[in-house]
Amino acid sequence: MKQEQKLQQSLKNPDLLVIAGSRLYGTNTEESDYDYRGFVIPPFEYLTGLSKFEHHIIREPDIVIYSIKRFFELLIIGDPVIYEILFSPRTNIVKKTSIGDIIIHNRDIFLCQRFAKRISGYALSEWRKVTGTQLVPIKRTPDENNVINDIRDIFHPSKEEMDEIIRMLFSHHPREVKPARRKLGEKRKRQIEQFGYCVSSACHTIRLLDELVELHTTGKLTFPRPNRRELLLIKRGKISLDDIKNIYNETFNKAFLASLKSCLPKNPSIKKIRDLYHEIISWIIYCDPTIQQYRDNYIHKYKRWY
Repeated sequence: MKQEQKLQQSLKNPDLLVIAGSRLYGTNTEESDYDYRGFVIPPFEYLTGLSKFEHHIIREPDIVIYSIKRFFELLIIGDPVIYEILFSPRTNIVKKTSIGDIIIHNRDIFLCQRFAKRISGYALSEWRKVTGTQLVPIKRTPDENNVINDIRDIFHPSKEEMDEIIRMLFSHHPREVKPARRKLGEKRKRQIEQFGYCVSSACHTIRLLDELVELHTTGKLTFPRPNRRELLLIKRGKISLDDIKNIYNETFNKAFLASLKSCLPKNPSIKKIRDLYHEIISWIIYCDPTIQQYRDNYIHKYKRWY
């Protein structure tokens, strides 16, 4: 079987696949789509060979299956969407192998304050969309633009990685609030026209801040969200903008106070993460009959060198 066929076969049986998005948070409505996220251990040739595989995307329904390597990378940089699925209840887990179970069991080794900062950044970004504004650096110098372009050209980071790099580089730059209506999607524009604010962004903001409180306090995430009834009222436009602002300020303050007494470690346990990854990959390669075939071929071809 060709390696591309092996890959397609493995994608049919991912090591973890969960129903994510609003159907994980408990904020789904009758119109909500199904979002699936997970990871797979690709065939031997993609783990050790020259062939590269990072993720597989299907548009309808919305499915993204990452390679285990990319999955670990996203967890290390603190991608909230990826980390959230490790707390999925059984009802949301579509497929799970023993490897998926092992990673869920070890989810705490990825958690740290840097991850919490990513959630805080996402929440702030969503809050700007509530009224159709954005927070942008007042000025970026030509030299700074050149640095960013060099990073893109030399290192070829993914969009998520580049967003994090830019966030860190310009975290102390003076910024200003500017209208961003033209950058909003049609759905968000319609919501602002209908309700006076973007209800989906408001829902995301309050959810993220509430998750932040729970993470700092307990190191855990609960799904569906305990405040899902409030989130659904927000999502349906049943709460006024003034009340939304009050909820935002109250939840933001709770998250800030929780961060001062956070139970989270400052950084993830990189050694434990590396050990876990290497143990999993070593076991998979050891059990893969393909390695025996390549080893036998190697001995047959090159035994006279030894």
